[in-house]
Amino acid sequence: MELTIRTSRKGTRVIKATELHRALGISDHHYQTNIRHWLKDIYQFSDGIRKPAGMKDYARSPQSRGALMQEYYLSLELGKVIALASKSKLKQAIATKLSKEEDVYPEQVQLSTTETLELLEQVKAMARISCQKAAESRHLAHYSRKRDTAEYWNFYRREQIVGCTMADLREQLKMRGQKIAAKADLRELINRVDPYDLIRIGIIDHYAAMGNTLPYAQQLGNLAKELAKQLRLEIVDDQQGDLLFAPIVDAEVVRKLQRVAA
Repeated sequence: MELTIRTSRKGTRVIKATELHRALGISDHHYQTNIRHWLKDIYQFSDGIRKPAGMKDYARSPQSRGALMQEYYLSLELGKVIALASKSKLKQAIATKLSKEEDVYPEQVQLSTTETLELLEQVKAMARISCQKAAESRHLAHYSRKRDTAEYWNFYRREQIVGCTMADLREQLKMRGQKIAAKADLRELINRVDPYDLIRIGIIDHYAAMGNTLPYAQQLGNLAKELAKQLRLEIVDDQQGDLLFAPIVDAEVVRKLQRVAA
């Protein structure tokens, strides 16, 4: 039984509980009993010994409500610890597969010196609006390829990446006594409220577009925002030729980040 790695709407990599159950070589007849046990048992997670947490380690599939076999989406880490705790002869192979997936697309950021310097150059490049727009384009293309429809994109982006609506941003500017043109777009509103947030969002788009998990990309985005603050970067509209205050950055990094989706 092949164990397919999927990407949830929140951007996390998951597996189906039914597929894990079959991959372990266990009969469907025992599924309902086993899934209840799996979700109540105690495991050694990366953050300590505990029970699985709903909406963190697993989530129930709404499409399976009322079905004989209730479907759940499990995080890769939960799937791995379940496999290791089982008596299946296939547990090592399955746990190894999931561990390799975690290594390729980790959930937690741990950067080497070289990777930190690379992120620093990307942060400086992301001060350019052309790089921000290109990263968003690549992220949308990657997101759309993973799903049958891109209709969820606007909700996903607002909830998981931007963190607020245009109405929220306009209200914040109003509270500050600042006037804003009625035709102002989301990028302009964010730039007026918190310009460093544009760099955070751009870095999230960039890393998510490469297939990294959303939690991983979000952590890098938060780190990028702090770096941008320390560097006191200014957002420049290089598409309008505004490069006077653009930070000095590796031209090859800028070229890569300006690449739009094919």
